[in-house]
Amino acid sequence: MVTVDTAAAFTTLENEYTPQYCLQLEAAYGPGMMSEGGAAGIEQIFGDVPLHGKRLLDIGAGLGGAACYLAAKYQARVTGLEVNSWMVSEATKRIPQELKNAVDFVLSTSNSNWPMASQSFDIIYSKGVLTHVSDKNELFVECRRLLKADGLLIITDWLSSESKKWGPNVARLVELEKLSLFAESESGYCATLERNGFSVLSVRDDSGSCIEWNRQIIARLQDPALRESHLKVMTELERVAAIEGYEAIIHAMEQGEARMVNLVAKVKDRGGPSPF
Repeated sequence: MVTVDTAAAFTTLENEYTPQYCLQLEAAYGPGMMSEGGAAGIEQIFGDVPLHGKRLLDIGAGLGGAACYLAAKYQARVTGLEVNSWMVSEATKRIPQELKNAVDFVLSTSNSNWPMASQSFDIIYSKGVLTHVSDKNELFVECRRLLKADGLLIITDWLSSESKKWGPNVARLVELEKLSLFAESESGYCATLERNGFSVLSVRDDSGSCIEWNRQIIARLQDPALRESHLKVMTELERVAAIEGYEAIIHAMEQGEARMVNLVAKVKDRGGPSPF
């Protein structure tokens, strides 16, 4: 068994996602966002799963845009979990006054023993975050503890065409953005979920949407009307490199090197009514 130094991994993530880099991502994705698609991307995570009044946990909540969107639209109660102390502080500052009792953000220092009661969430979700986690076993065990009997774990994540290996386009993205991304195949991802007490209910390929959203991001970064605002958080060289990085994502998806996949799973052995 490979031993993973969780503290070192979290330090790496915090070093990679500096305040400046987070603001650069927000400039590309839109206010409060750190992943593709904006509101449409958030909605696509859940499909037909009912969200109104639900208790949600957002793993990798970033600047809090998704958590606040869901709380406002669906009267949900959302807790955002983050490994980055600056993001927790910044996201907390950004919570609208009317959502102060519906949204909170919590700092995580491990992939287990999160400061929340067992079986307290209807839905745990994550979008484009868990690719940063090399060993997901402990994290999925913790998700299992926190989900209610009829709860759902919903993950949108990057998968590779070949387990443990990225193609040249994602490798170029990693080089440009200086990020740690860990490759996993669909079969490997599902096996990890099953091994840690989940049944996978559905797997959906969202690569087409991901391609379109990245095209929109490139258009945003190239928009002359937004140039001045972009250059407040990034240099011209960083802007050009970011465009190349988003182009690399498109090429990776088009060429089948990588996929954006949505997985829905439930805890195997707690009974309870069907979530659908």
